[in-house]
Parts: sequence; C-alpha cells; structure tokens
Amino acid sequence: MPAVARAPAEPLGQATRVHDGHNDAHGVGTVNSVDPAGSKINLSHEPIQAIGWPAMTMDFAVAPAVDLKSIQAGTRVEFTIEKGKGGIYEIRALRPVRR
Repeated sequence: MPAVARAPAEPLGQATRVHDGHNDAHGVGTVNSVDPAGSKINLSHEPIQAIGWPAMTMDFAVAPAVDLKSIQAGTRVEFTIEKGKGGIYEIRALRPVRR
C-alpha cells in the first residue's frame, strides 16, 4: 500500500491543526443548556485538537437527525461536529459519555 501524503501541521496559537482536510471532528464536553425546538445546544467542551480549538463554551447548531429530547443540562457527552458549506460546524452525532 503506498504511503499517504499528509499536509504539514499549521500552527494556530498554542494549538496545532492536524485534521488533514476532513470536515468532521470529535469532542467531549458538558451540556449547559438544550433547545430542542431550536435545534441548538450549549456545551463547555475540552480542546478539539483536530481543528485547533481550545477548550471553550459555545452554542452549536444540531442536525435535525440528532434527538435532543433526552439530553439534559449537566450531561457529559461525546459529539461529532461537521463543517457545513458556510464554514460553520454543526453537531451531527451526540451521545452521553458512559462512566
């Protein structure tokens, strides 16, 4: 199997972008608030190194296929975000972290 060429990592402040052109990334965080009717969620997430993001608290749009009705504030979650055509990330998958 031939070697796959990878783009060099780009410095982004203290973080390094190592995502290699993919449109999705994975993260872990704690839910602060949920708006099922508006398809939005507010998370405090750990750093997402694949896209060079530090830990932060932010609102995310959530894909229509993601059911937010069972997610409550305080829940620790794993999530997948995907960059849309406008360059904005949207949560495409979300599940509680098993302890």
